Amino acid sequence: MGLSVGGLGSGLDVAGMTDMLVAAERTPKQQRIDKQMQEVEVSLSAYGQVNSSMSDMQEMFEEFDEEEVFLSKKAVSSEGSYLKVSAESHAQNGNYSIEVNQLAQSHRLVSQNGLDADPDASLGDGELVFSLGSETMSVTIDPAKSSLKDVVDAINNANGNPGINATTITVGTEAHIVFTSDKTGAANTITIDASNATGELSKLAFDPADPAAGEMDVMQEALDAEIMIDNFLTATSDTNEFDNVIDGVKLNVEKLTGTLNGGRDDIDVKKVNITISNDTDKAKESVESFTESYNAFLEMVEEMSKYDIEEKTGGPLNGDSITRSFTGQMRTLMNTPVEVNGEQLYLSDFGVTTTREGVLEIDDEMLDDALADNFAAFNQFFASDNGFLKEVDKLMESYVGREGTLTNREESLEGQKSRLEDDQRELDRRMEAYEERTYKQMSAMDAAIYKMNNELNTMMSLLVF
Repeated sequence: MGLSVGGLGSGLDVAGMTDMLVAAERTPKQQRIDKQMQEVEVSLSAYGQVNSSMSDMQEMFEEFDEEEVFLSKKAVSSEGSYLKVSAESHAQNGNYSIEVNQLAQSHRLVSQNGLDADPDASLGDGELVFSLGSETMSVTIDPAKSSLKDVVDAINNANGNPGINATTITVGTEAHIVFTSDKTGAANTITIDASNATGELSKLAFDPADPAAGEMDVMQEALDAEIMIDNFLTATSDTNEFDNVIDGVKLNVEKLTGTLNGGRDDIDVKKVNITISNDTDKAKESVESFTESYNAFLEMVEEMSKYDIEEKTGGPLNGDSITRSFTGQMRTLMNTPVEVNGEQLYLSDFGVTTTREGVLEIDDEMLDDALADNFAAFNQFFASDNGFLKEVDKLMESYVGREGTLTNREESLEGQKSRLEDDQRELDRRMEAYEERTYKQMSAMDAAIYKMNNELNTMMSLLVF
């Protein structure tokens, strides 16, 4: 019986042994990269949430500043369907009575005589010169395109049209051409010079200085809006908007106040009362928004800073110096006075206090009293150049700005992540080369054993015979 070497030769598991050797070589290096990558990604995620929350707060403060919420005015109209009112931050508080005596109107003209609407009928030809206020346009009507529709289209599509719209109204078999200004106001009257036109076109002439001279009727006068303030001052506007007649106040008139209470002369209530006051509601909402936003930030940081005693693991921000430093500086700011008119005022003077844990709390009654009694001091404390929100914004910028502490930390972590990705690619490259080299070595060993096994079998067979 011939002798053989068990498990040698072609029985060698080349692929399996190669995989085992490659795994043994890769595992410790891969574990190191995976561990470091996980730590970096967890930190990046945590800092990303912190950055997002802080940036949101900073953006909110900037919106407060842009919208001047701590200077906001509340404008109220007693009859909003008659007169709408809004006020800018520099408007002075006060009460006014407004009578709306006239609404602004646009000028509208209509031809007296019926015109031929037949698309093949010519109205004449020549030049029509239109003026609207101080603007003028010329329209030339070609004999080949002089039907009613052609004339209307030529006017509406004319270059430099200052805002005159032409249309037709047909009553029975007669058509009338209508000209309407798209601008309101007494100065925006329509003038039509048809001295160089023929046929029916020549009858479209209109001079507002002598409206009865031609063959055009006034359907609607060009009028300014007119209001009376406090039974004394009369103001006009070429639109239904009165801007800064009362400094910082915009009025939009909608209806004549003579129609209030059915327009009855025996009821002397034909005025709209408007009130301009400090918008304490908006200011309070802003303080509440800041408080809620900051407390949500603290809650998020606290959650990510917890230490699990059983698992003996800390959250991604456990022991983090950046968030600890920021919250400490914020607490200092909240207890730092702001000088207002020579007086040192604190956040707590406006009903906003901090708990031992740094959480903000609002005493609604105290805040309401401060807003009602000294709105100017409230505004200066929060929104002046050296006010509380400006200082908070500066602190935020030192963390989330371009050169901020948190920004730099995130950039450092991104750099670590990039280097680990390079390490991973290099490890993959080396392991691929190692696997190829090991497989070749194992294959050569397998071939050598196979050859040796065959030679041994041959020798043993010779000994037997």
